Amino acid sequence: MSISSERYFLGGLINEIDKDINPDKFDNVVSKDETDYKTSQEQNFSSNNSVFSNAFPATYFSPSLKTSSFLNQKNPINSGQNFVSKNNFLIIFNNQKLTKEFQKKLPDASNEFIDNIINELLGSFRIIIKNKNGNYFCSDLIKKCNKEQRIKILKELSATISQDCIDEYGTHVIQKLVEYASGEEEYDLILFSFNDYNSIILSSMNKNGSYVIQKIIVQIPEKFRMKFNLIFVNFVLPLSKDVYGVGTVKKFIAYTQNESIRKQFLNSIFYNIVNISSNQFGNYLIQYLLEKWWKTTEGIYLKKLIFSKFLILASNYYSSFICDLFYKLCNDEEKKSLSTFINSNNKTLDNIYKNNDFKNNRIPLCLNKIITSNNNNKKEDNENKNNKNNEE
Repeated sequence: MSISSERYFLGGLINEIDKDINPDKFDNVVSKDETDYKTSQEQNFSSNNSVFSNAFPATYFSPSLKTSSFLNQKNPINSGQNFVSKNNFLIIFNNQKLTKEFQKKLPDASNEFIDNIINELLGSFRIIIKNKNGNYFCSDLIKKCNKEQRIKILKELSATISQDCIDEYGTHVIQKLVEYASGEEEYDLILFSFNDYNSIILSSMNKNGSYVIQKIIVQIPEKFRMKFNLIFVNFVLPLSKDVYGVGTVKKFIAYTQNESIRKQFLNSIFYNIVNISSNQFGNYLIQYLLEKWWKTTEGIYLKKLIFSKFLILASNYYSSFICDLFYKLCNDEEKKSLSTFINSNNKTLDNIYKNNDFKNNRIPLCLNKIITSNNNNKKEDNENKNNKNNEE
């Protein structure tokens, strides 16, 4: 008796799908005669369930499934058609257990079998990647795909990637496509959907979309995303003040080296330093830049700017944390200069202590340290003067 390689490999899964068919949802309605169908050959197929749970070499994924002896039987799922069919996948993706079982077989699948899957699902990928089970299957499928196979999927999804990446399930598949992309054609297909400021900003400010934007910035070489960069850099200010956008801004500056783009980025930050620093999310960006740039040319300009705005920044709850980090990173000479600057602004310093903008009356730790140090120095000077007078 001949058993098809497809049936031999997927026998257990096929049996599970037989049980899981919902005639209200799918065209392959099971007839009354078919519900009782179970030949001796079917029983032999069932005996292969234990084999199905083990890993098989790629040769078990037959490229000529349509000629399988199994398909010549009265198959209650897909009579007269290939098992690897769109309808059968719809059944699988509505069942977590079946999806996981099929996923386990992907690592050992042949290119021909992967081609069969992709060709059958073309036209439905946008729906499947947003399915709670289908998205995990597609993510594993992409890991197995070669470049040509990924391009097939990308061509279908390219126009709507910016919309699908904000979906709670779709984001996982889009991230995998970005992560595994290699070469200009794949990069262009991914970036095609991010060709205007709306698509970039809305994705960057979304919980799910921000992960995709960060993947694009990290994975796609800068020379292929120049248009993307030019749009992104114009919206640094609103992105910096967003809970998700700030993460994309940090990735952007870390992976962007183009001199013109960096200069535009710096201008946006420097002209809006107080605005960004006093924001509950923006202050983390400035702290990140301070630590990253402390010993660089960019850092020199940023340090001078923070120094000149120090008391203004110190008077706001969020930006006060920047002041503390700044003081911590300063060397002894820089701390001394800062102390001198603060002492020359006593009135402003008094206003800081009276400012109602603080939450929980937080005063920057660095100010307390500076003031305490100054008081100790004054006390020491007075004692020295008194001792000198007594000696005279």
